[in-house]
Amino acid sequence: MTSVLPYLSLGIRLFVGGYFVYAAIPKIVEPLAFATSIGNYGLLPNGMINAVALVLPWLELLCALGLMIGWRIKLNAALCAAMLAVFTTAVAYAVIMGLKIDCGCFGSSGGDEVGWLKVGKNTLMLIGLILVYRYPTSPLTFDGRSKGAEGCRGRSPTVRYGSGTA
Repeated sequence: MTSVLPYLSLGIRLFVGGYFVYAAIPKIVEPLAFATSIGNYGLLPNGMINAVALVLPWLELLCALGLMIGWRIKLNAALCAAMLAVFTTAVAYAVIMGLKIDCGCFGSSGGDEVGWLKVGKNTLMLIGLILVYRYPTSPLTFDGRSKGAEGCRGRSPTVRYGSGTA
Protein backbone atom coordinates (compact mmCIF):
# COMPACT_ATOMS: atom_id res chain seq x y z
CA MET A 1 0.00 0.00 0.00
CA THR A 2 2.81 2.43 0.83
CA SER A 3 4.30 2.00 -2.64
CA VAL A 4 1.00 3.19 -4.13
CA LEU A 5 0.68 6.28 -1.91
CA PRO A 6 3.21 8.45 -3.76
CA TYR A 7 1.42 7.90 -7.06
CA LEU A 8 -2.02 8.31 -5.49
CA SER A 9 -0.84 11.57 -3.97
CA LEU A 10 0.47 12.71 -7.37
CA GLY A 11 -2.83 11.83 -9.04
CA ILE A 12 -4.84 13.74 -6.44
CA ARG A 13 -2.48 16.73 -6.69
CA LEU A 14 -2.90 16.86 -10.46
CA PHE A 15 -6.66 16.31 -10.41
CA VAL A 16 -7.51 18.81 -7.67
CA GLY A 17 -4.93 21.30 -8.94
CA GLY A 18 -6.36 21.06 -12.44
CA TYR A 19 -9.89 21.45 -11.10
CA PHE A 20 -8.90 24.58 -9.17
CA VAL A 21 -7.13 26.06 -12.24
CA TYR A 22 -10.18 25.32 -14.38
CA ALA A 23 -12.38 26.99 -11.75
CA ALA A 24 -10.12 30.02 -11.19
CA ILE A 25 -9.62 31.18 -14.78
CA PRO A 26 -13.22 32.22 -15.57
CA LYS A 27 -13.49 33.97 -12.20
CA ILE A 28 -10.32 35.94 -12.90
CA VAL A 29 -11.58 36.89 -16.35
CA GLU A 30 -15.05 37.91 -15.12
CA PRO A 31 -14.83 39.04 -11.48
CA LEU A 32 -18.21 40.78 -11.61
CA ALA A 33 -20.01 37.52 -12.43
CA PHE A 34 -18.15 35.82 -9.59
CA ALA A 35 -19.05 38.66 -7.22
CA THR A 36 -22.71 38.16 -8.14
CA SER A 37 -22.42 34.43 -7.37
CA ILE A 38 -20.84 35.20 -4.00
CA GLY A 39 -23.60 37.71 -3.23
CA ASN A 40 -26.28 35.12 -4.03
CA TYR A 41 -25.26 33.11 -0.97
CA GLY A 42 -25.97 36.06 1.33
CA LEU A 43 -23.14 35.13 3.68
CA LEU A 44 -20.77 38.08 3.28
CA PRO A 45 -21.37 41.77 3.92
CA ASN A 46 -21.77 43.71 0.67
CA GLY A 47 -18.54 45.62 1.31
CA MET A 48 -16.47 42.41 1.24
CA ILE A 49 -17.94 40.73 -1.82
CA ASN A 50 -15.91 42.57 -4.47
CA ALA A 51 -12.64 42.16 -2.57
CA VAL A 52 -13.23 38.43 -2.16
CA ALA A 53 -14.19 38.12 -5.85
CA LEU A 54 -10.93 39.78 -6.86
CA VAL A 55 -8.55 37.98 -4.47
CA LEU A 56 -9.96 34.46 -4.09
CA PRO A 57 -9.54 33.29 -7.72
CA TRP A 58 -5.89 34.32 -7.71
CA LEU A 59 -5.33 32.42 -4.47
CA GLU A 60 -7.06 29.40 -6.02
CA LEU A 61 -4.84 29.64 -9.10
CA LEU A 62 -1.57 30.03 -7.21
CA CYS A 63 -2.32 27.20 -4.78
CA ALA A 64 -3.46 24.95 -7.62
CA LEU A 65 -0.30 25.57 -9.62
CA GLY A 66 1.79 24.92 -6.52
CA LEU A 67 0.02 21.60 -6.03
CA MET A 68 0.43 20.61 -9.66
CA ILE A 69 4.14 21.36 -9.92
CA GLY A 70 4.87 19.95 -6.47
CA TRP A 71 6.03 23.12 -4.77
CA ARG A 72 5.26 23.50 -1.05
CA ILE A 73 2.84 20.63 -1.29
CA LYS A 74 1.69 20.62 2.34
CA LEU A 75 1.08 24.38 2.37
CA ASN A 76 -0.83 24.36 -0.92
CA ALA A 77 -2.82 21.26 0.06
CA ALA A 78 -3.76 22.92 3.35
CA LEU A 79 -4.80 26.17 1.64
CA CYS A 80 -6.83 24.35 -1.03
CA ALA A 81 -8.43 22.20 1.68
CA ALA A 82 -9.33 25.29 3.72
CA MET A 83 -10.88 26.97 0.68
CA LEU A 84 -12.74 23.79 -0.22
CA ALA A 85 -14.05 23.45 3.34
CA VAL A 86 -15.41 27.01 3.17
CA PHE A 87 -16.91 26.40 -0.29
CA THR A 88 -18.52 23.15 0.87
CA THR A 89 -19.95 24.78 3.98
CA ALA A 90 -21.43 27.59 1.86
CA VAL A 91 -22.99 25.11 -0.57
CA ALA A 92 -24.43 23.04 2.31
CA TYR A 93 -25.83 26.24 3.84
CA ALA A 94 -27.46 27.16 0.52
CA VAL A 95 -29.02 23.69 0.25
CA ILE A 96 -30.36 23.83 3.81
CA MET A 97 -31.76 27.30 3.21
CA GLY A 98 -33.42 26.12 -0.01
CA LEU A 99 -31.55 28.55 -2.27
CA LYS A 100 -31.83 27.70 -5.96
CA ILE A 101 -28.54 29.20 -7.11
CA ASP A 102 -25.52 28.23 -9.17
CA CYS A 103 -22.57 27.24 -6.99
CA GLY A 104 -20.39 29.92 -8.62
CA CYS A 105 -17.55 27.43 -9.01
CA PHE A 106 -16.71 28.39 -12.58
CA GLY A 107 -17.81 32.01 -12.72
CA SER A 108 -20.31 32.70 -15.47
CA SER A 109 -19.04 29.65 -17.41
CA GLY A 110 -21.56 27.59 -15.55
CA GLY A 111 -21.45 25.35 -12.59
CA ASP A 112 -23.56 22.95 -10.67
CA GLU A 113 -26.71 24.04 -8.95
CA VAL A 114 -26.13 23.84 -5.22
CA GLY A 115 -27.12 20.44 -3.93
CA TRP A 116 -25.97 17.52 -1.84
CA LEU A 117 -24.22 16.01 -4.86
CA LYS A 118 -21.96 19.08 -5.01
CA VAL A 119 -21.31 18.78 -1.27
CA GLY A 120 -20.34 15.14 -1.84
CA LYS A 121 -17.97 15.97 -4.71
CA ASN A 122 -16.30 18.69 -2.67
CA THR A 123 -16.02 16.37 0.34
CA LEU A 124 -14.25 13.73 -1.77
CA MET A 125 -11.76 16.33 -3.01
CA LEU A 126 -11.29 17.51 0.58
CA ILE A 127 -10.51 13.96 1.70
CA GLY A 128 -8.02 13.70 -1.17
CA LEU A 129 -6.32 16.92 -0.09
CA ILE A 130 -6.07 15.64 3.48
CA LEU A 131 -4.36 12.53 2.08
CA VAL A 132 -1.95 14.71 0.08
CA TYR A 133 -1.21 16.77 3.19
CA ARG A 134 -0.61 13.63 5.25
CA TYR A 135 1.48 11.91 2.54
CA PRO A 136 3.14 14.70 0.49
CA THR A 137 5.88 12.40 -0.78
CA SER A 138 5.24 11.84 -4.46
CA PRO A 139 6.97 11.95 -7.83
CA LEU A 140 7.55 15.28 -9.54
CA THR A 141 8.06 17.62 -6.62
CA PHE A 142 10.29 20.54 -5.81
CA ASP A 143 10.01 20.01 -2.09
CA GLY A 144 12.86 17.59 -1.56
CA ARG A 145 10.25 14.96 -0.68
CA SER A 146 10.15 13.40 -4.12
CA LYS A 147 9.96 9.65 -4.43
CA GLY A 148 10.11 8.46 -7.99
CA ALA A 149 10.02 5.00 -9.47
CA GLU A 150 13.70 4.47 -8.63
CA GLY A 151 13.07 5.08 -4.94
CA CYS A 152 14.92 8.38 -4.91
CA ARG A 153 13.93 10.41 -1.90
CA GLY A 154 14.42 13.77 -3.59
CA ARG A 155 18.09 14.00 -2.75
CA SER A 156 20.40 14.71 -5.63
CA PRO A 157 23.84 13.16 -5.50
CA THR A 158 26.34 15.29 -3.66
CA VAL A 159 29.03 16.67 -5.90
CA ARG A 160 32.08 18.02 -4.15
CA TYR A 161 34.58 20.27 -5.86
CA GLY A 162 38.08 21.11 -4.75
CA SER A 163 38.79 17.84 -2.97
CA GLY A 164 42.50 18.52 -3.27
CA THR A 165 43.25 15.68 -5.67
CA ALA A 166 44.02 16.09 -9.34
